Amino acid sequence: MNGLENGNTCPRCGSLKLKPWADLTDEQKFIAERLPMSAEYPSHTRNTHRFCTQCWFEQTESKSENA
Repeated sequence: MNGLENGNTCPRCGSLKLKPWADLTDEQKFIAERLPMSAEYPSHTRNTHRFCTQCWFEQTESKSENA
């Protein structure tokens, strides 16, 4: 199952629906902008986050730190 842990798996619900901002539809962006964490981050920073479209978990840290 390690092949699925490439950054697309939601750590909260296990869904494979973790997406970067650019891959969200307009409707999904509308929802993401209303998540509780939206007030904590400026929009240019939130554009680097990933969102689970199943449970709406917002991943704020980068997954490129595998060293």
